[in-house]
Amino acid sequence: MKKIFTFFAAAALAMSAFATDYTGNITVDINGTGSTQETTINIAENEDGTYKLSINNFALDNNGSLIGVGNIVLDNMKGYTIKGVTTVVADQTINIAEGDDPNIGFWIGPGLGNVPIILAAQFDDTKAKADIDIDMRTIMQQFINVKFETPNYNGKYGDVNGDGEITAGDITAIYNILLNN
Repeated sequence: MKKIFTFFAAAALAMSAFATDYTGNITVDINGTGSTQETTINIAENEDGTYKLSINNFALDNNGSLIGVGNIVLDNMKGYTIKGVTTVVADQTINIAEGDDPNIGFWIGPGLGNVPIILAAQFDDTKAKADIDIDMRTIMQQFINVKFETPNYNGKYGDVNGDGEITAGDITAIYNILLNN
C-alpha cells in the first residue's frame, strides 16, 4: 500500500514539474480600445513534447467591474527551444469553458461557440510573453488582440532563435516549429 501512495506522490510531482505559472500584465485590445490588468497564465509541457497554455477564470476588468470570460486553453502546440527559450505557435479554434471563480456570476466565453485563436508565445523557466489574435468580426464585429508579458521579460518579441536580433533565422525557427522539425 505504501508503494502505491509513493508512486502517486511521485507521479503528481513529476506532472507539476512540467507546468509553470507566469504572472504579469495582460492587455486586451478590442477594436482599438484596450485595457491592462494583472493575470496568471500556465504553460505546461505535455508528455508528447507539445505544450498547453491555460488562462483559468479569466475576467476582464471593466472599470472595476469584472466581466467573466472563462477558461481559455490552447493545447497540443508545437514548440521549439533555443538557448533555453521555448517558442510555441498555434492556429486553433477553441471553445472557452465556464470558470469556477465564485465571485463571477456569469461567464460569457461558453456562449461564444467556436473561437478562432492565433497565438505566438515565448517563455523560459521564469518569464513569458504571448501575443494572441482573436478574429470575431463575423460573429461580434470584434477583432481582439491580447498581449501578455511578465515584468522581467527582456527579450525582443519575434526573436525566436534567441540571437538578440529579429532576422530571417527567426522565420526559419517558426517554419521548423510548424513542420515539427
